[in-house]
Amino acid sequence: MLRRCATVALIGLLAAGAAAPAPPIPASVDASFQQISAVELRSYVTVLASDQLFGRGVGHAGNREAEQFIVSALRAAGVPPATPGYLQDVAVYQPRLGTGGHVRFTTDRGDTLADLSVGTDFYPLPASADLTVAGPVVLAGFGLSAPSLGHDDYAAVDARGAIVLAHDDLPEALQQRASLSTEERGELASVDRKLADARAHGAAGLILIRTFITDPRGVWPETTSVRSASYRLLGAMRAAPVAVAALSGRAADPVRRALERHRRVRAQLTPGVIATPVLMHNVLAMIEGREIPGELVVVGAHLDHDGIDEDGRVYNGADDNASGTAAVIAIAAAFARAAARGQRPARTVVFALWNGEEKGSLGAEYYVSTPMPGRRVVANFNLDMVGREEDIPDPDDPRFRGFARVAAADSTNVVHLLGYSYSADLAAVVERANDTIRLTIRQDYDRGAQGLVRRSDNWPFLEHDVPAVFFTTGLHPEYHTPDDDTDRLDFDKLVRIAGLAGRAAWLTAEGPAPRLTRR
Repeated sequence: MLRRCATVALIGLLAAGAAAPAPPIPASVDASFQQISAVELRSYVTVLASDQLFGRGVGHAGNREAEQFIVSALRAAGVPPATPGYLQDVAVYQPRLGTGGHVRFTTDRGDTLADLSVGTDFYPLPASADLTVAGPVVLAGFGLSAPSLGHDDYAAVDARGAIVLAHDDLPEALQQRASLSTEERGELASVDRKLADARAHGAAGLILIRTFITDPRGVWPETTSVRSASYRLLGAMRAAPVAVAALSGRAADPVRRALERHRRVRAQLTPGVIATPVLMHNVLAMIEGREIPGELVVVGAHLDHDGIDEDGRVYNGADDNASGTAAVIAIAAAFARAAARGQRPARTVVFALWNGEEKGSLGAEYYVSTPMPGRRVVANFNLDMVGREEDIPDPDDPRFRGFARVAAADSTNVVHLLGYSYSADLAAVVERANDTIRLTIRQDYDRGAQGLVRRSDNWPFLEHDVPAVFFTTGLHPEYHTPDDDTDRLDFDKLVRIAGLAGRAAWLTAEGPAPRLTRR
């Protein structure tokens, strides 16, 4: 009876098109992963988290030295480059508020409705392009296009070449929708989301009406250190420039009244933003697949950290994220050892050290939005802060608000896996890879807890509909402080996590293409 039931179940699975799992990892490949050592990982972290690299902040020489160190480590391990010289150029810019910011609204009769320079009624936003735009003004509700949520402010609006005037924040119906998490509401209400929707509908400008508008110095704080500098992708801004600004309700009222009376209104918007270009690099290596080289499994971690603050303190970022960077280098070296023994996975595996994560996952976003010709990413494994124990002594600390109290002693064997609800197939592969490693894998942070799943380099992949999961050992009191140093890391645990991620990447590169569970 049991054999007959099993046969029926197997036939049912085949009829449903269920894919067989990847074959077991060959012994010689497993031996390559077993060669990852605490000594190797410590050697990488010691350099990356040293004072000599000054916290690896974007725009600083220490960041460039980190890139070169990683290139040298990959070359020494015999891992071939994925791009000439291992370096992928990523152009970013640091937006600054210059002089001359101005907006003027006029009617078709030539009447001036508002004529404002930068102040408490009007100021450009850092998301703005650095160009003057002019065009008809259109009202677009909250400037949000979300048809899947039953809300589309652009459904009856022709925004092509226009300057869109929209309310900040979210409509009440979406604010109250129980199915939306706090982080999802925040994403929908963000300037970047509204800018993306305006850009998608061909707008030349976007002006957000803010109920509470402040001194522009609050939006444009003086940048006095590497740590406080903000950056954005230059190519994205240049490819589809949109001028973006904020307007007080008081200043917007005459413009809205004229539009509501079906008067034609035009605006000229000069943001006065200065875009200062900076060139940083992702470091990319790969092992070419033997059967499906055009499909890529990407194993990544970010190489940058916070750099130096206004007081000259160095934020070394040993856990965040020299730990993940070291793990990816070691995983790449293990794949190279296996390849030297004649063992390559079916798919190509890319080893990526992203730059600019602390400034908004800029390097990962650039990579996933600029695909290699003839290649397609099918999965991403992200490692970020994988060298410690989760330790949250004070949930009232703003860095930890939304998390439960956790003692380090209770998480010595724990690694958190995020993205499980978006990529159930990858989560299952990770569980399978853990059979011999036996870490305690917790799938607990996809919802709530400050939107942690959205706060690392896995998120750009998910936004581009690529299955992705994120390994982390969690937050701790040294998170984003100058005390995140090498001697606090648990290198034996890091060895096991690197082995787990490497084995999961191999199984994924050998098995069926993972599916996206939800978006």
